[in-house]
Amino acid sequence: MQFDYDIIIVGGGATGLGTAVEAVTRGYKTLLLEGYDHGKGNTSKSTKLIHGGLRYLANMDFALVQEGLEERYYFLNNAPHLAKKQTYLIPLRNYKEKIKYTIGTRLYDYLGGKLSIGKSVNLNTQKTLEEAKDFQADKLIGSIVYSDGQFDDTRMLMSLYKTFIAHGGTALNYHKVTKIDSIDNSVHQVSGENVLENKSFNYSAKYIINATGTFNDYTEELTDGKNHQNVNAAQGTHLVFDKKFFDTKHAILIPETIDGRVLFILPWHDKIVVGTTDVKVANPSLEPQAQQDEIDFIIDTFNQYAKQSITTRDVLSVFCGQRPLVKDKAKKNTAKISRKHVVYANSQNNLINIVGGKWTIYRRMGEDTINYVESYFKLEKTNSVTRELKLVDAMSNPQDYLQERYGQNYKEILAIQQELNNYDKIHDNLPYYQAEVIYQVRNEQAKTVEDVLLRRTREMFLDAKAALESAELVANLMAKEMNKPENWTTQQIEHIRGLAKLYMVQSIL
Repeated sequence: MQFDYDIIIVGGGATGLGTAVEAVTRGYKTLLLEGYDHGKGNTSKSTKLIHGGLRYLANMDFALVQEGLEERYYFLNNAPHLAKKQTYLIPLRNYKEKIKYTIGTRLYDYLGGKLSIGKSVNLNTQKTLEEAKDFQADKLIGSIVYSDGQFDDTRMLMSLYKTFIAHGGTALNYHKVTKIDSIDNSVHQVSGENVLENKSFNYSAKYIINATGTFNDYTEELTDGKNHQNVNAAQGTHLVFDKKFFDTKHAILIPETIDGRVLFILPWHDKIVVGTTDVKVANPSLEPQAQQDEIDFIIDTFNQYAKQSITTRDVLSVFCGQRPLVKDKAKKNTAKISRKHVVYANSQNNLINIVGGKWTIYRRMGEDTINYVESYFKLEKTNSVTRELKLVDAMSNPQDYLQERYGQNYKEILAIQQELNNYDKIHDNLPYYQAEVIYQVRNEQAKTVEDVLLRRTREMFLDAKAALESAELVANLMAKEMNKPENWTTQQIEHIRGLAKLYMVQSIL
């Protein structure tokens, strides 16, 4: 039988595109199908960390931490314009914390081995306040500083997308798979709808991979009609504030919260992101809504450590994602469930599923998935090249805003500015240029205003009010570039008005 592709991957998030890059660079003709926009789910709503997972040491999950630390090294090297080393400061309030986290960070250093990116150091109270002046001084006995990484998740996803395309892959967003059919007891056929154009599609492949994250069980059900229960969805909420409330070069890790997690205060795109929570949810959602108790928890915890208190009025944006955790029936608290990943085949129809994991190990998850495909189907083994595969736009030592976000492709933005004679920003309060919108339409499959405001730029995540104010301008820019009618512009603006409510605290409370 003739197939359209060797491999079809369903799901255009970090797991799907990471696996797609792995597949295409190992010689497989690969198609990726995403039902909405690339990264619309949890991929765009991460905590922006590249890390081994210091807190996982408490669960004695040494192999998981070591895997993360190894992948952190490759992540930082392969996307140097998007991923950077970031120091993290742990404030200490008692000697129990000091002993626990001194041992923990030294073990973290040790597990990093030859791929370590910096050694942890202990600071006294005076030095801590010099490094992070916005702490409440009277409650500190010192701190520990260690090193991990940080990145922009959707810009990284776009870099993976372009790398996949550059190596001969095909990726289609807004192509929703609604049916997966078997031939001779093995899945080979996917069909569905291009939701923007109301057109049906049908593609075939030798092997099909389900990389739909929290929706894994629903996708697997398309193949056999059974109620699968392999994934737990855990919601994590983040609040974004002006950096004036905690202005520091270090990210802050608050070591003990009332729910047994840690809380991060992260400098990100000239703002601070504070999060995250860990709440088990019954049904996954692409656009989950933060709950009031999550918002209160984050603000209350922040205020216990910061000199300057924050309130809901200070929140510029709220966003939350839902982590796909491998179900562990023995653990009801999702904070205790391991962030490991698992690759498995549906024994009835050979659908390959990849579940669990986190952004840091996207590359390893892709490698493990293709290794599994080759082993399961008894194929000739191929070698992975992604450990040292620079992404197509990779650029060392970026010098300005455009280089940090687009790497070597920054010149294309400059060319569009010159072409249009338009050097203006989208919004005065944010760094994004109008020319970026045109670039994103032409080169990054941006097809809706939502794609631009949430995932090609990060406007909605940084300042929801500013993003809402930008909607009409962005819609007009896109409509002209894509030759869309006036009613398209109106519909896009109305959609953003509704969506923005999920990112505005005052709309939630």
